[in-house]
Amino acid sequence: MSSITALSKLFAPCLILLLAACAAQSPGPTPLAAKVSKAELLDGSIVGLEPDDVLEPTNILAINDDMRTFLDAHVPENAHSKHKVQLILAAILDDGLRLDYNLFRTHTAEEAFYSRDGNCMSFTNLFVALARATGVSASYQEVEVPPTWEARGDTWLYNKHLNAVVDLPGGRMMVDFALESYNDEYRRTQLGDDEAQARYHNNMGVHWMSEGDLPLAFKHFRRALEIAPDTGYFWTNLGTLYRRAGRPDAAEAAFLAALDVSRDPAAMSNLARLYRANGSEDLARWYEDKVQLFRRKNPYYLFHLSEEAYAAGDFERAAREARRAIRLHKGVHEFHHMLGLAHVQLGVLEQAEQEFALAAT
Repeated sequence: MSSITALSKLFAPCLILLLAACAAQSPGPTPLAAKVSKAELLDGSIVGLEPDDVLEPTNILAINDDMRTFLDAHVPENAHSKHKVQLILAAILDDGLRLDYNLFRTHTAEEAFYSRDGNCMSFTNLFVALARATGVSASYQEVEVPPTWEARGDTWLYNKHLNAVVDLPGGRMMVDFALESYNDEYRRTQLGDDEAQARYHNNMGVHWMSEGDLPLAFKHFRRALEIAPDTGYFWTNLGTLYRRAGRPDAAEAAFLAALDVSRDPAAMSNLARLYRANGSEDLARWYEDKVQLFRRKNPYYLFHLSEEAYAAGDFERAAREARRAIRLHKGVHEFHHMLGLAHVQLGVLEQAEQEFALAAT
């Protein structure tokens, strides 16, 4: 699992957040960003880069002779497509590379092959590259999994999930590094190679920002935005970088750019924090209210509140939040299971049985 946003805040795939909707309009003039244009946000001058200081091209799906030899040893050329997929997965996970999961490692296919670890994007890069090399049609897919957060230093990282889809003669097959936690009910969006490349650079930007190398992080965020300028959380992460660089005016401009293209709650949260630090209390409260409204429309956030309430012994609230989550997204097993647990604690055993039955279907 890997896409990242930061609570300062960052985003990255399998370190990502994609929330496309109408742009949020602020209640009045913004206090900081009038002199920072979008061109200035992207030219590198704020972090001390020269115009010609750019990243070398990266091919996240490149394979080499070692990888071809690996395929020759594990995947017969005359195997049918589904068998090839099974053999590649076995070679990656069991009898070949034994790739280990590491949330904070985003690798190209080649890097994952040698490092033998990585997050969901690393695994997907490696699988897609190897599958295509054997003639199997494989592509990227982004999955809307329940929100999870990870701490790294003084930054909270929001994780979203990436996996692969294979086109087979009899239909489509999903290939996932974390299959045990996968649910067919999760919403999915197919991604092109360019979109996946952009997410790779976003992840790398998050990585280098967490390492304190702001110029290199900037170059990765800029490359992500060059490929996919309408992806809001890329702008949010760039804003986080500028805030760390001591440029709240540029940070504000980047967060507002995120809202121009996507109703990104991380951008709203960061703006609220930025305005509160600047003494703009009305704007801070306005964006905080927008974040809360957005969260109350997210069934997985409500499920999280239900879990928290249950752990605290507030079973009435746990049941209430679980019911709200179910109303927003029916049929999610975890929601019904949580409501069943709350009903047990409340002594409503017939209703608990009904919810457990729904969770089991």
